[in-house]
Amino acid sequence: MTRKKDPNSRTGKLRAIIRQNPDLTNAEIAILTDEPANLVSVARCSMRKKKPKPAIRPATVVDLVATPEEEEAFNALANAQQVGGSHYKSKAIQPWDYIASNNMGYLEGNVVKYVSRWKEKGGIEDLKKAQHYLTKLIEVNQ
Repeated sequence: MTRKKDPNSRTGKLRAIIRQNPDLTNAEIAILTDEPANLVSVARCSMRKKKPKPAIRPATVVDLVATPEEEEAFNALANAQQVGGSHYKSKAIQPWDYIASNNMGYLEGNVVKYVSRWKEKGGIEDLKKAQHYLTKLIEVNQ
């Protein structure tokens, strides 16, 4: 909330003198008016036009491109381990490699994941999960 500036207040009177004598320093106005220099400074600051706050800029998207050697080394590190079982180790291609190589989204990726592992891990429940993601994929694309 902005307070209304009272022209009869001490700072109001100082603002009037500053407008009449813009070339005088704060110290000179303080001597002329017998007011403290810091009050003159406050009055002068209150006369400044407020700068509008800058708009928030969206984050810059940076495409990082790995060399084929770096990509292979990274994939080897991630593919060399599996957390929570071995149901993907027997695959000719890891589902996440297939998903990433084909630029699939979240819903498509989950369909691939659950269909790929259903025999080794979750059985019919994994097929139902894949079906659930497929239903959602159809729903959002109609």
